[in-house]
Amino acid sequence: METPPKAPFGVILVFYMLGIAALLPWNFFITAETYWQYKLRNVSMGSEWDSDNATLTNLQLSFTPTLVLISNVVATLFFIVTSAIVRRVPELIRMLGSLTLSLLAMLSVTLLTVINSDSWQTTFFVITMVIVALLNVCVAVIQGSTTGLAGMFHAVCMTSLLSGQTLAGIFSSLARIVSLAVGEEPIQSGLIFFTIADVFLVITLAGYVYLTNTEHYKNVKQELTKNSTVNTTTPRSDFTVYITVLKKIWPLGFTLGLTLLIVLSVFPGVVVYVTSTMPESTWTQIYFQPTITFLLFNVMDFMGREMLRFVQWPSHKGWLLHVLGASRVIFIPLLLLCNGDNKSFPTLFNNDAYYIVILILFGITNGYFIGLPFIYYPRFVEKDELEVGGAIMVALLGVGMVLGSLISPALIAVWGPQ
Repeated sequence: METPPKAPFGVILVFYMLGIAALLPWNFFITAETYWQYKLRNVSMGSEWDSDNATLTNLQLSFTPTLVLISNVVATLFFIVTSAIVRRVPELIRMLGSLTLSLLAMLSVTLLTVINSDSWQTTFFVITMVIVALLNVCVAVIQGSTTGLAGMFHAVCMTSLLSGQTLAGIFSSLARIVSLAVGEEPIQSGLIFFTIADVFLVITLAGYVYLTNTEHYKNVKQELTKNSTVNTTTPRSDFTVYITVLKKIWPLGFTLGLTLLIVLSVFPGVVVYVTSTMPESTWTQIYFQPTITFLLFNVMDFMGREMLRFVQWPSHKGWLLHVLGASRVIFIPLLLLCNGDNKSFPTLFNNDAYYIVILILFGITNGYFIGLPFIYYPRFVEKDELEVGGAIMVALLGVGMVLGSLISPALIAVWGPQ
């Protein structure tokens, strides 16, 4: 398939924004951990609640596992649904609908921060999980739709979309570090995080509307429509198109899913138990995990995706790409061998430098091997199959995400945190 024309700066910027918007709300949900713990605290302790010393309630203990379970299951289900409906539901409806619903969901979360829910904590918990489910429906539709959309444009747009997704993690990690530095007030920090997500979703909505009105967008769409009309002699059913595209790109989808399986099996479930080998200090107790585990990993993940602008190796031909992608499984035992307090798994790397180097390589290769299959898949499909192909790739990514999340508890048990 011929290479699409180079995209102008404004179009590239919108794809960055779409990548960020897909994952920023989710990242802020995780970043605002202290806020959720405060809202679900033992209210008999009043305003003097201390997150470090208080006994956790059942709602506090179940919040993060429930959040992760609902998010992964709902997102993966709708990754698959999105891949099945891309030919039936117009892109404009999918994108504007999902972005608007995401905004409404986040506005609801923001409103709940200023409402005293101490007397109805269980109801607050249930409402939050319903919002999480709705938000992940939107995330799945946005990711599936934007991936198919980026596949129609020059490869720089796909790279920008993928890098934007990692920028969401970088922004939330920086926000977490800043909130720790200035002193966290749970309600205020939650309100700030969610308001930032609200504002960015509004800006992204405007950005997408701008994109659809650019001459570049109209020309790309017109060319695809013309190609589809010329080449389609016998109409194909949606199922036929789906199976045809799946047969063409399944090796790339497998490598993509395996990359997500590897990263989510240990990140963040296992690596949050890694501790610094330096003498106890504010750095080791407060800043080590947010800075090294989360910020450094996200920055390296971003760098790996940005590298694809300059280097795209191995090629899409042959099996070397898939072999190298599978070889990343070595990072699982390497990270399990890093330092941790009271762990039952052996420790081989008893210096922070080892952990940092391993995490740098882990992050860079993660971004690179997530990005490469997305960049290559348009070379295997026809122009009128690009959108379906992108949605299928995201669906296979979701399968890897769920499998990685299921493996993670077993690896945590192997680590043996006490």
